[in-house]
Amino acid sequence: MKHTRRLHCLLLAGTCATALAACSKHEAGESGKIVLGFSQIGAESEWRTANTESIKSAAATSNIDLRFADAQQKQENQIKALRSFIAQKVDVIAFSPVVETGWDTVLMEAKTAGIPVILTDRAVSADASLYVGFIGSDFIEEGRKAARWVVEQFKDPAQQVNI
Repeated sequence: MKHTRRLHCLLLAGTCATALAACSKHEAGESGKIVLGFSQIGAESEWRTANTESIKSAAATSNIDLRFADAQQKQENQIKALRSFIAQKVDVIAFSPVVETGWDTVLMEAKTAGIPVILTDRAVSADASLYVGFIGSDFIEEGRKAARWVVEQFKDPAQQVNI
């Protein structure tokens, strides 16, 4: 967990700095902290709960003023949270989307407000110009790596391989 927390700290701080640099209009708040609005999907699993705690911990130790919202597995809650972050004029918004579609309008609102958006863990089907980055897995590459491992592991099998 210690390494995961350190990784989230680096990802949050680095991503926020990059996003803010891409949007010269924003500066750190009056406290000198980056104000990050983060909307989490919910707490549907131990992994997601640990991810939330890691983000909160990383923000607390990284000069980030975290505004956190739990979507409770509902897209409408997440959209409401993103609009709240826009109204609060946070420096950057990050969120793990509940679903893949239906984000264009709120992402355009954030872009119009000059607030960079970072997708975490899950991607969306939206115009890529509406967000500045994605932190998450490349499942296609993970599949390729697994296939390469299988090919290497069983290149000269002594017996039939059943996958």
